[in-house]
Amino acid sequence: MATDARKLVERVIDQIEHLPTLPQVVANLLAMTESPSVDAMKLSKALDQSLAAKVLKVANSAFYGKRKVNTIAQGIVIIGFDAVKEIILTTSLFHTFHDARDIQSLQPLWQHSLECAMIAKRLAWIYRYEILDEAYFSGLIHDIGKLVIQQYFPEADEQIHKLVEEGAGNLEAERQILSITHAEIGGKMVQRWNFPAALVDTVNHHHDQDWKLNPRLGRILYYANLFVLGSVGFTPMLAAMSKAGMSFPGNWDPVDLQGVEEILHQEIEKARSMFEVSKT
Repeated sequence: MATDARKLVERVIDQIEHLPTLPQVVANLLAMTESPSVDAMKLSKALDQSLAAKVLKVANSAFYGKRKVNTIAQGIVIIGFDAVKEIILTTSLFHTFHDARDIQSLQPLWQHSLECAMIAKRLAWIYRYEILDEAYFSGLIHDIGKLVIQQYFPEADEQIHKLVEEGAGNLEAERQILSITHAEIGGKMVQRWNFPAALVDTVNHHHDQDWKLNPRLGRILYYANLFVLGSVGFTPMLAAMSKAGMSFPGNWDPVDLQGVEEILHQEIEKARSMFEVSKT
């Protein structure tokens, strides 16, 4: 029965209409944000009506001081190209699953994923990881397998939750009911989107730490997830990453570290603000 369920999961992944098109939808806009020749006016003209409205909403949000921003170009200047890029990625991904039977039930997972994305990007900055966007995206999509289970297999999802309530681990429960974990489903989906193999590997092993291709990215995502869940504090997280061979700048003193910890908590608040924008 479990083998049949696994085949069904894999068939659903193959058939989800939105999956092959997501990268193409956002590629041009993301490329524009990376171009040294683009300015806020050019980018504002390239945004569709929905994304433009979201940029304005973020620029006018409490996180940015509730300024009165009336134009898209002004909003882009205030929040920055990186934030625009995050809005594009988050909104596109969120709306891939916007036809869920019960959007409300998916929202806690989306909010967790967005918070994890923000923390992963900040950890990438702390540890001088070269591709900040890759760290952000890994956090955004790491639990997308859970969304697939919730949306397409509600009965299995209920059975999984029941086993967890009875004391089983989440991955153990998923294997028992579906013969596949949400991490494995997520890895298959990222692979389907033709993203780099290292990103597939990172998502696929974000619980078991069995990274083969890019342990630095894997470790950033792993600890970002634990930090957002409240399973590890700031100081123990830094100690664990240092033990694994990743060190923050040696000239940082305790005051610097306190400031960095405050920034991480600010990123979570920013993520919550962006989540409210992206879900509408």
